[in-house]
Amino acid sequence: MADDILTDFHPWLQSVYFQTDKKLLCMDKEYSHTSKFPILFGTIVTGEQFIEGKEREQINKKFAPLAVDMETAGIAHVCYVNKIPFLAVRTITYTAAHNGIENFEKNCEMALKISAEITTDLINKI
Repeated sequence: MADDILTDFHPWLQSVYFQTDKKLLCMDKEYSHTSKFPILFGTIVTGEQFIEGKEREQINKKFAPLAVDMETAGIAHVCYVNKIPFLAVRTITYTAAHNGIENFEKNCEMALKISAEITTDLINKI
């Protein structure tokens, strides 16, 4: 979407980024040292369409994201507007090199289990 949607219209953010809650991020970084799964920290790009070809190159160049999805910004937006602390936990089901529905379906069940375990562990820490 256009960069100015979030800064020139409601919710009038200072930038195009929804920020993770600092306390939750600190807790997650601490947890990452004991997690049995590798945990990465960085930018997630969210959009309202599947991205391929030149658009993918442009997004990678501009944002250098760890992941791309279609849900995180919507959840972050609701949290921001309602002043609810926000932290995204995403599990990768396929990569640019290994994309397609067959990889998504093959990895989906495991990704769900990993996300559930990490999320449950983080909630228990709270």
